[in-house]
Amino acid sequence: MFICSHECAYCRSSIASGQRWVREKIYETTLSGDGPHYLRYHAELFAGAEVSCWEKHQMELEIARTSTRAA
Repeated sequence: MFICSHECAYCRSSIASGQRWVREKIYETTLSGDGPHYLRYHAELFAGAEVSCWEKHQMELEIARTSTRAA
């Protein structure tokens, strides 16, 4: 999966110059040994939104983590 470096990994919208964003470092072991890669997320709220793309991503990770423990 290729994601443009100026694209939000959550909503897939572009991250405009001057917008606040968060970078998440992803470690994956690969045969090629390329090392970590990064995903970017909007850190600012969109009009009418209650949480940012980064906060939504974090909530989904927490839900997945807790549902895995419950199973």
